[in-house]
Amino acid sequence: MKKPWESFSAVGDFYEPSLKRMVKQWVLLLPGMNMCSWYLSSCGGCTMCGFNGPASSKQQYAWVTKYFGKRALSFLYWLGYWGIKDEHPENLTIYNGGNFLNSGTEFPGSKTEIPLSLQMDICERVGRHPTIGKLFVESRPEFITENNIPILMKLLSGKTLQIGIGLESRNDFVRNVLLRKGMSIAGFERAISIIRKNGAKSLVYVFLKPVGLDEQQAVEDAVQTIRYCFEMGVDEVSLSCAFIQEGTPMHKEFLAGKYKPPRLWSIIEVLKQTTGLGPVRVGTFEDDPPPIAVPRNCDWCTDRVNLALDRYRQSFDLSVFNNLRECNCK
Repeated sequence: MKKPWESFSAVGDFYEPSLKRMVKQWVLLLPGMNMCSWYLSSCGGCTMCGFNGPASSKQQYAWVTKYFGKRALSFLYWLGYWGIKDEHPENLTIYNGGNFLNSGTEFPGSKTEIPLSLQMDICERVGRHPTIGKLFVESRPEFITENNIPILMKLLSGKTLQIGIGLESRNDFVRNVLLRKGMSIAGFERAISIIRKNGAKSLVYVFLKPVGLDEQQAVEDAVQTIRYCFEMGVDEVSLSCAFIQEGTPMHKEFLAGKYKPPRLWSIIEVLKQTTGLGPVRVGTFEDDPPPIAVPRNCDWCTDRVNLALDRYRQSFDLSVFNNLRECNCK
């Protein structure tokens, strides 16, 4: 029988580039009090994101809010921790399908996603935890401020805070028209400056193959964006490879036969062209809700290339691709 926390709290192996080894990572899915602020204000959010849609498992947690009210998120945090406390995780990664740093006070008109009191409580407990050395959260740039970051850093007592930002593309047209991010380069650079100034770390998501770019254009855009990120002092990049989730604008283009996710060869090409710039991880092709189509090659080589990508995720070592046999689909 499935335990009540297993759908949103788990510990797994994760390669930590700063330590150059695998660590135990506690992943906590913590749905915010409200949907992603950008999803609400833009009437649908980013074109590739299905996390706030009707198929999302966030609906599974409605009973928690019903019975626990404002204490619902604290309850989920403690229930999740109770289930993994004996596994001694070294990292805590929190995904809330939006902006962990949106307390409802930092940006006019936004609804609270994670209350500041809970943000502070989590940071304080990580600061006192005997094995957790790093907390990872995600946020749009506007919620990364000179007010909240110093508070959270102090509570972490010298431990690492890493903030993930979904820039996706350096190109304004790709980012704000094709992907509908609603994010300025100036705002992004300001956020990176605040992160660095306060001793925190950054991870930036770069998107591979939005609708509207062909395979070669997508590779070039991702490579240029990764170069830009490391020039700006970003600590780590995560390559988000497009997959199809139901109910998204990308899903409509896929059903109409106008779009396919990228080739696995394209992912490897991006990695090869950005080697030496800084640590670039490759996101898995799993999410909530589950994708209906993911990056692939032909039937003959897809499994082999996916195995090589899994080995890369565990080492960041490009040599794992050296022995891949050429295929006509490349």
